[in-house]
Amino acid sequence: MTEQLTDINILRKVPIFNSLSDTELTQIVKAPENSIVEYGMKETIIKESEIGDCMYVILDGSVEVLMRGMGRDVTIATVRAGDFFGEQALTVVDETGRRNATVKSLHKAKLFRIDRKYIELTLSGDNIGPEDLTVTHVTTVDQDKEVRELIQGMRLFSSLKDSELKSIGTWTEICSVGPGDFVIKESEKANCMYVVLSGSVEIFTLDDDGKVTVLANHERGGYFGEQSLLPGATGIRNAYARSNGVARLIRIPKAYFRLILTRDNTLATTLSKIGQIQKNQRDKIHKK
Repeated sequence: MTEQLTDINILRKVPIFNSLSDTELTQIVKAPENSIVEYGMKETIIKESEIGDCMYVILDGSVEVLMRGMGRDVTIATVRAGDFFGEQALTVVDETGRRNATVKSLHKAKLFRIDRKYIELTLSGDNIGPEDLTVTHVTTVDQDKEVRELIQGMRLFSSLKDSELKSIGTWTEICSVGPGDFVIKESEKANCMYVVLSGSVEIFTLDDDGKVTVLANHERGGYFGEQSLLPGATGIRNAYARSNGVARLIRIPKAYFRLILTRDNTLATTLSKIGQIQKNQRDKIHKK
């Protein structure tokens, strides 16, 4: 018989599930598609670029998150018991549905595997049958208020009109990412920018030897991903961004960011200057 999870509170710590009732969490725990799985030392759990079909919560042990850089795998995070991973390929953060990193067990690890069906049901609110999970998915007024209060206090968004702030829930999106998850990756095409609502995100690049060099850390109110959206930019990401722990991010579409720039010439000039400084910083790293 397949071993099952017994403590639903473990799932409640995962942002995707923390608004669910005890009954709904119990349905996830008891679903036949979901179960506890174990891995030995240095076993591959998920592989970069493969199609994602599940996520994992770490019950015991730890895993390392790796990415391909300069022809070899580079460890960029260690994720421990109580954390989770693999959900990005199943949510809007990575619309390709593919894994954006490889994850391996460091030693022995015990994980709770959750099938993608239960992630999709939680996000969509669809009911696929009386024995399956039923979730009411609602964008709350409180969430819109939280986003609005942060956005309207930022210099970056000072040109937004009252009507745009009131309708903020229609053009922004809150996404949650787990520890060590990539938000953006170097060389990808850009279509949005991000503002940190809670948690923190690390911006880094790899030098010519594959060594990780941290460029910045952004906490609440910090923003990133805007440089590749500037007029005249290549539209391609020039650094990596990953969460240091659980983080909630506000996703701003490219169209709205460009609208802000057309109204605020001073802001556009300042961001361009910042971009040049950042480029010089990256060039020095790659010349070392």
